[in-house]
Amino acid sequence: MNKDIELAGLCQADGAAGLVWQDIKVSVPAKRSLGSRLFKSSSAATADAWSEKILLERLSGSIVPGEMLAIMGPSGAGKSTLLDVLSGRKQPTSGHVTVPISAHDVKSISSYVEQSDSLLGVLTVRETIWYSAKLSLPPSTPLSAIDQRTDLVLRDLGLTSVANQKIGTPIQRGISGGQKRRVSIGCSLVTLPKILFLDEPTSGLDTFTAYEVISAIRALATKHGIAVLATIHSPNWEIFSCFDKTLLLSKGRTIYQGKVGGVKGWFEGLGWKCGENTNPADFMVSLVNDDFMQGGQTEAEEVTMQAKVRKGDTKGFAEAWANYASTRVTAATMRRLSISSRSSGHPSAPIGAEAAPSSKEQTKHEAFKPSRSSHASSPSVEEGSSALSVQLSRTITLTRRNFVNYSRNLLAYGVRLSMYIGMGILLATVWVKLAQTSTRINDRLSVHFFSVAFLGFMSVAGIPSFLEERSVLLREANNNLYGPLPFTLANTISTLPLLFLCSTLFSIICYWSIGLHPGADTFFRFLAYLYAGVVAAEFQALLIAAALPIFVAALAVSAFLNGFWMCVQGYFIRSVNLPRFWYYWAHWIDYETYAFSMLVQNDFNGLVFSCSGSLQAGDCSCEFPSSLIAKGTCALRGEDVVEALQLGNISIALGAGILVAIIVVYRVLFYAALRWQLK
Repeated sequence: MNKDIELAGLCQADGAAGLVWQDIKVSVPAKRSLGSRLFKSSSAATADAWSEKILLERLSGSIVPGEMLAIMGPSGAGKSTLLDVLSGRKQPTSGHVTVPISAHDVKSISSYVEQSDSLLGVLTVRETIWYSAKLSLPPSTPLSAIDQRTDLVLRDLGLTSVANQKIGTPIQRGISGGQKRRVSIGCSLVTLPKILFLDEPTSGLDTFTAYEVISAIRALATKHGIAVLATIHSPNWEIFSCFDKTLLLSKGRTIYQGKVGGVKGWFEGLGWKCGENTNPADFMVSLVNDDFMQGGQTEAEEVTMQAKVRKGDTKGFAEAWANYASTRVTAATMRRLSISSRSSGHPSAPIGAEAAPSSKEQTKHEAFKPSRSSHASSPSVEEGSSALSVQLSRTITLTRRNFVNYSRNLLAYGVRLSMYIGMGILLATVWVKLAQTSTRINDRLSVHFFSVAFLGFMSVAGIPSFLEERSVLLREANNNLYGPLPFTLANTISTLPLLFLCSTLFSIICYWSIGLHPGADTFFRFLAYLYAGVVAAEFQALLIAAALPIFVAALAVSAFLNGFWMCVQGYFIRSVNLPRFWYYWAHWIDYETYAFSMLVQNDFNGLVFSCSGSLQAGDCSCEFPSSLIAKGTCALRGEDVVEALQLGNISIALGAGILVAIIVVYRVLFYAALRWQLK
């Protein structure tokens, strides 16, 4: 057989492998349909209720530093599942993945580039890669070294010319799709990992752009000795030839594994000859794609009537490969390769180090010793850095990036700020100079209800921007840059000032125009209580979006919940008249209950409202029971209103404490939701 086939990517002449995987099997329980069990006996139905569905079946292989492996196959072949297993994102049912000549696990020395480009659109290309470098390198790394690393990545990926251009948003055009792909790859390369996993790196790109992306990766793999494993669909010959080896899968089984140049020879040996003008990549995938098979092959499709395997016969192709592989490399050989490599005692070379760097190159890379974590939620502690300092550094960096994002994101935050200003103008022009009379008390109460309820309702506007940030979190956390704790802290720190600005502008615009309780002290208390309610509403919306990261679903649940809180907070129907079922739990966990109560007490306490009529004429009429009539005054105190509505049952201090507790609970649940999703 051809030498390219004999090697088959299973063993290496020098015994040094960047990654070795042995007998990988992944299966999931596949529940039988209810109908198929109705015609069985109860015992048989119970025994056969669950059957095993095999996603990957006994896959073995290896890759050395500097090599590129293309994982190919028709849809549903198991390409992404294998990539997830090799990268440590998914655990196999059996088998194991090892990193010979290294004491590290796979996740600590690798990076993963997902199919979609999860990037913040308002950041520039340079800023995007700079922040990735800042988050991944030790806190003690000098800024000059981070700048130098960023420049190197930009140069290696051909992004220098667009370094200061923004990524792009729906309302602001940015860089091209191919350039975004290279930025995503650059974010994963700032630590110069030993292994780079790519999920469909050419998806959605035209042929020329796809070739630009793959050729850039080819150059980096060769330059830095990075082992690259990529799933890829239908590459043309120019792209396919950039890879050293290919692994063809179908229904979770190996059909071919070896050098790209050995594809034609292998399938020709099975009776299938690739035409001179046919792309070998398309040729081999079409042979094992049985999605549209309608019986046997035609005479035009078959090279000879003695073809050993029929087109679309996945099992036949897989058995042919398995029989050949078993004669070349046995499982015992693979185990000896892995064990001997790990027990050799030779430390692995620094990540990204080249064969014999010059003294100048050595100096250049000294500041770039990568720091990775073995778990997304607990960053590793670099030498000389405590766990606290690492977490603090990540939090500060994320906060800084958030502030840049918020200050530029006109669609997400400029529009939100305009909404609060517009709402303030609306209240200022509808509720104008409310008189301190009994007949205007309900109007005054509606101001406080509207302020709490509708400003809280507007928190749903923060969901789209959070979902963008969440996609970046998933990419960076899965690449071990940081965990959910720094993200939660940074999100809290950067969100609070924005909400305070919105609350302040709203209050300044409408408070004095409406004619609420005069005095600077009551104004600032109004602002503080309103701000607390807005923060609670915002963190509730973010919690829902974290737990249900689908915009329509998060929007629907947030809208329903805010409407529910309006119903049970005590304005539309007094709390004493609420059905006991709702009163004893919903009313007391409603953040609007406490915000509304504090606003009303702050405004009404100390005010006196004149009633219609007079005591002398005997027609004094107040909207609420008055304690002043008995004292000879046809008026009522604000405290009388608070007491009649039973809003004074909770003091302002206690209400503020409970509202802060609700905010803290929302943040803790937010963190827990993110942590659960990152498992």
